[in-house]
Amino acid sequence: MHVRAVVAIALLLLPAGASAQRFPLPGDPRRGPLGPVPLPRQPEPIARALAYRRWRLSVESYPMVSYVQSPGIATDGQATAWTAFGAGTRAEYLLTRYVSATLDLTSSLLSSPVKMQTAEIGTRLRPERSERRASPFVDLRVGYVSAFDRNLGSIVDDQYGFPTTQGAYGARYSRGFGGVAGLGVEYALTRTLSLTTAGSVMRNRLTAHDFQFQNTQPVNRDFAMTSYRYQIGIRYNPVRLIMPGGTGRP
Repeated sequence: MHVRAVVAIALLLLPAGASAQRFPLPGDPRRGPLGPVPLPRQPEPIARALAYRRWRLSVESYPMVSYVQSPGIATDGQATAWTAFGAGTRAEYLLTRYVSATLDLTSSLLSSPVKMQTAEIGTRLRPERSERRASPFVDLRVGYVSAFDRNLGSIVDDQYGFPTTQGAYGARYSRGFGGVAGLGVEYALTRTLSLTTAGSVMRNRLTAHDFQFQNTQPVNRDFAMTSYRYQIGIRYNPVRLIMPGGTGRP
């Protein structure tokens, strides 16, 4: 009698034990859905940095010091090399993460026997911007140069021009094209402002037009001009804030 009772109890408990030890198989309707594992919260400084996107367009303004060598432009005993002070403005448009298109307009006016203006178009190569504040870059440009010596001031009524006596050799106006190569470093001051410093060499081939004041026939002559330039400036690169939902504002 006792044996029969034990067997009956075992038969009743056997299905429950088997069900408890059975592993759920894929596709089993009794198996509940598995939810995605939540990602850990992103650190606040990283989240704040990723919320900002830089504009592709930036502008820069810089003073410039140039050391110019050009024996061909000297007239009436003027120096063949001199130091000039000037300024420039640059617009830069980001094409890829490493390459930008640039446009520079410069002018050298002070402490120089020759006035020079340039318009330069080219490219700037740099590593992708990161958390580092300092970033090197390489500049490659081609430019158009317009230059005239200050003797021409006696003709165009330039208050800074050098007076020229009647019968002197005359004045010289020159123009031509050249190439620019330079190296520099950009240092981030804030999210939008950077300090830039760079050195460059500009090599030009110019055509001179000489005038004698008593004889207005010009004499054309080709010559070379080399400029060693150093500049330090402030670069402004706006950013926009990416708002939740993909919208943004400047």
